[in-house]
Amino acid sequence: TCIVVGSEGVSLDMKGHTITGNGTGDGISDGGGGFESMAIANGKIRNFAVGIGLDTSCCVVIRNVDSSNNADTGVLIGGCCGALDSVTANNNGTVGIMVEECCYSLNNIQANNNGAGGGIVETGCCTTIANSTVTGNGGAGVVENDCCSFLVSSKVEKNGADGVDMNNCCNFVVESTVALNAGKGVNLIGDDNLVTSTKVSGNGDNGIDLSTTDNQITNSQSIGNHGVGAKVGCPGAITGLTAKSNTGGSLTTSGGICTQLNNTL
Repeated sequence: TCIVVGSEGVSLDMKGHTITGNGTGDGISDGGGGFESMAIANGKIRNFAVGIGLDTSCCVVIRNVDSSNNADTGVLIGGCCGALDSVTANNNGTVGIMVEECCYSLNNIQANNNGAGGGIVETGCCTTIANSTVTGNGGAGVVENDCCSFLVSSKVEKNGADGVDMNNCCNFVVESTVALNAGKGVNLIGDDNLVTSTKVSGNGDNGIDLSTTDNQITNSQSIGNHGVGAKVGCPGAITGLTAKSNTGGSLTTSGGICTQLNNTL
């Protein structure tokens, strides 16, 4: 391990420098101290096991950092509540970015060509990923494993499993492109989820899969997927959906009656 943050309230400005390891340890670590309120900015981290390993810390801000080409994980944060802005995590051996608790804002993220762990994985609720690109990862592109999270204005393409997986209720995919992933395009498991103004195409399974109830699809496209264009559990609402040239058909519904309006199927 190269740098250990050893107290509360530390701000580390790398001033454009690069730190490089030998494939083991952490580039920057909290040493298991469980600290609050730290910031890391303006540098590159290469060739550690984990680029940034804040496994036990919370209230973290990371900005303008490139943590790529590490043996395991680019960025790992254990505690809740913080922000990542203009962060790159490419070509890491397992996962690009792993956030293990709730309430993060991820903006302008690049998480590409990471291993089977996927691009961005967030295991708590209430996280927004915006203006980001998640492509070519060995596993799923984006995984958000609890309620009340958002994927906004992002591109999720050519990943080795599903493009977007969100579990539990009240998750939203907004104004995004989800294409050419090996599994499902958008897979939202739970009630009261929304896909809106999103383009889903060329995925290896269903384009949009909202298999429980009280979900909505609005003003979206699902084209050329190798499953059903949209699979929706009802009751719910499907409005302004264009679903064409999908191998398994345009739209299937189950469990009740969905409101359908202005769809092109």
